[in-house]
Amino acid sequence: MNFGRVVIALWSALLFTQVEGMSSYRGKPIIIDTDIFSDVDDVGSLAVANVLHNYGLADLRGVAINTHSKYGALAVSVINTYFDNGDIPIAAIRPLTNETFFDSRDFVRGEYASKIAQNWARSLNDSSTTPTPVELYRSILSSAENQSMTIISLGFLTNLASLLNSTADDASPLTGPDLISAKVKELVIMGGRYPSGWEFNFAGSDPASTQKVVSNWPRDVPITYSGYELSKTILSGQNLADYALPDSPVLAAYQWYVGRCSTVRESWDPVTTLYGILGLDGSRELGIGKLFAYANEIGYNEVAADGTNTWVNDSSVSNQHWLRLADGVTNTSVAWVLGQFFAHDPADKSCSTFKRLDDLERE
Repeated sequence: MNFGRVVIALWSALLFTQVEGMSSYRGKPIIIDTDIFSDVDDVGSLAVANVLHNYGLADLRGVAINTHSKYGALAVSVINTYFDNGDIPIAAIRPLTNETFFDSRDFVRGEYASKIAQNWARSLNDSSTTPTPVELYRSILSSAENQSMTIISLGFLTNLASLLNSTADDASPLTGPDLISAKVKELVIMGGRYPSGWEFNFAGSDPASTQKVVSNWPRDVPITYSGYELSKTILSGQNLADYALPDSPVLAAYQWYVGRCSTVRESWDPVTTLYGILGLDGSRELGIGKLFAYANEIGYNEVAADGTNTWVNDSSVSNQHWLRLADGVTNTSVAWVLGQFFAHDPADKSCSTFKRLDDLERE
């Protein structure tokens, strides 16, 4: 008998009466911009977004890819399709390549994107048939309610820089900055170190786009940064094989990437996505309390030409923040919450298998 799955079955009665009607309304509208390719935490973030989408707490309007491998969009389609959300639009940056990941730095991590793309069902057959990220952004934003959209950036800021550079088109007569000001409620970025430092998403591939976005994002649209230091020691995916279904592409991706029978990985992107959807307050319906808090009250992020960042204290700016864990919250408790999303059975749309964090804390 698999004890882990028996435990999950026992969880099913905990939330049913509270959440069975949650999927009847649309949740927070979001767009995810991901660098899915060289790290598996993007898969974890998509699991978080898809599960919360199915719960009715998120409304995942689209996913943009900011890495060039054709397998990125296909892998995203696999995860969305697994959670019965294969109709969510996907956009792939151009040009597309046939590149697969090879860990030339540490020779430890394994390729997963092409493997899940070729071995699981997906609604997208060809990455070249997708719109460009700018086309997707402008289409989604133009039809959104004013100040409603949350953009969650999980990689390089190339697509967002292109959105800023965009001009009026058939989707909207507004320029990129004006469209952002009109439609975006918050930009959430996984990137940088705080209060200062070097981080890969900002400096590793396209520092010019990082500098452009951080420096030129419309000042009336709040930005929240989830830094390297926040999630470096939040190790999620522990014992995932004991809880996930054996045919889960989320499980397979973590197994292939981490390797040597482990599924434990740092949680940069899943943490950012969890905050991007649930915000500072968490979710009463899921028994998730306040996990995160702002680490600052004033100031803004400044990015140098090489992509390194420094927080500038400025009392005239109060809508930019970087995150920390809320008082009393541990790395272990956040990792445990993320694990529930990674292992979730996509057949359950009522989140009845999601064990409450407050129940765990009473055990």
